[in-house]
Amino acid sequence: MGLVYDSSAALKTVSGFFQSVPFSGPIFGGLSEGRMVLIQGIVQTCVKSFGVNLRCGNGDIAFHFNPRFNEGRPVVVCNTEQNGCWGAEERTYHMPFQPGIYFEVIINVRGHCYQVSVNGQHFLEYRHRLPLHTVQILEIKGDVTVNCINFTSPSISNVFAQPVFGAPAPSRKKVKNFPGQVSAASHNTPMTMTNPVVPFQVAIPGTISRARKITIVGNVPFHANSFHVNLKNSMTGNIALHINPRLRERALVRNTQTHGTWGSEERHLSTLPFAPGQAFQMEIVNTRSCYQVSVNGLRVFDYVHRIPANQVDQLQIAGDVTLSCVQY
Repeated sequence: MGLVYDSSAALKTVSGFFQSVPFSGPIFGGLSEGRMVLIQGIVQTCVKSFGVNLRCGNGDIAFHFNPRFNEGRPVVVCNTEQNGCWGAEERTYHMPFQPGIYFEVIINVRGHCYQVSVNGQHFLEYRHRLPLHTVQILEIKGDVTVNCINFTSPSISNVFAQPVFGAPAPSRKKVKNFPGQVSAASHNTPMTMTNPVVPFQVAIPGTISRARKITIVGNVPFHANSFHVNLKNSMTGNIALHINPRLRERALVRNTQTHGTWGSEERHLSTLPFAPGQAFQMEIVNTRSCYQVSVNGLRVFDYVHRIPANQVDQLQIAGDVTLSCVQY
């Protein structure tokens, strides 16, 4: 899938799922103080190094962020390249990345520096050596898989996005009586929302059809106790699928609620695929007999339908979680 953007937000937000690496894409609207670059992905198991570049229109690299695992001691190197020449390196020997583990990097653009956080924790600052307004391109290279990219301003909390290549998205309006709720007309093209607020609620256009996939990319805060994802019917209130990671119990509860009554819980899992402070990507695929649920690329459970899937017309997400991208 290509990059997606919201033209109604003056190109302030860009996001995409499953970007191939090496990746190079424009930063619509350029960089300015307060904008953030969010990257979620996984470090490859046989990693040597990977890099994130904020590149200028003339080819200079304003900010080079380069975790290296192949120098004997893991190190993160930051630098600037101007007129083909690298400047003085800034090295950090605390390595927040691990091979085979998902991550979330946020580059917060400040007036004097780039502030970088990894998995929700402040990591480093890199003072500007080149003017912000010259930065036009984001590059990602090396031994990493990228699942989600966002460029956003912290002043934007609930942004609608539509594909660059594809049919226009239908008109949508906010529903005032539920934080983060959105209604949408029926449409076959997948919808993508970036940085939605939690609790989050959205109407699924045309109900959940066979083979339809819902993708949720987010982060579990360090203080997290639990959060939940519900597929439900808006008229009856019935919940066809309730996914409830309980971090302190180390349980992943699945259930169905009919007429206000919960059924029997399903809990068994060999390992819990969620951890405090870690980014995740959850995929829910509706099949003829069940929902197939994967986390971070691994199938974690199947949930046999107890309520017909064609009754599901709403997605809810709430609890101790932050969301980067939701596609449905």
